[in-house]
Amino acid sequence: MSQEVGTAPQQPRVDYRGTFGWPVQWDRGGLRLVTGSGVGAVVVPRRISDAVLASLARQGCDGPALTLPTRREMVTVLLVETDDFAVAEAPLPEGVQVLPAGSTVPLPDEHNPNALARWRVQPDPRQRWLPSLAAVLATIAATGNLRHELLVW
Repeated sequence: MSQEVGTAPQQPRVDYRGTFGWPVQWDRGGLRLVTGSGVGAVVVPRRISDAVLASLARQGCDGPALTLPTRREMVTVLLVETDDFAVAEAPLPEGVQVLPAGSTVPLPDEHNPNALARWRVQPDPRQRWLPSLAAVLATIAATGNLRHELLVW
């Protein structure tokens, strides 16, 4: 097999639909996840995202997470399972948002260096499940409240 000098071999794109069962579509030249059908997304502001990701990992509830720019800041988007009804038992920190069904989330494209989305926690084909929305919301609420309590003198 020949290869042009100076070009790296391209790895195949991740098959998010085939490997993980995620609802995806091509839109504006990029691959996007469509929320609904059991897959959801929770937007977490940058100021608490590191603490939330660490807490989820400690509890064994970590799942795929990506960063995206908004007009104000970079945010972390946590992918979750939405098959169960979930409500936050405690108030969520300011800026946390559960995206409604039908929302689209740009997915990282390893072949496009200009892609805006980047994985913080890559999906793992050996661990195809997503954490439940209820577990993620409880962790976010607890982490946000803990950070608030630590800042009170």
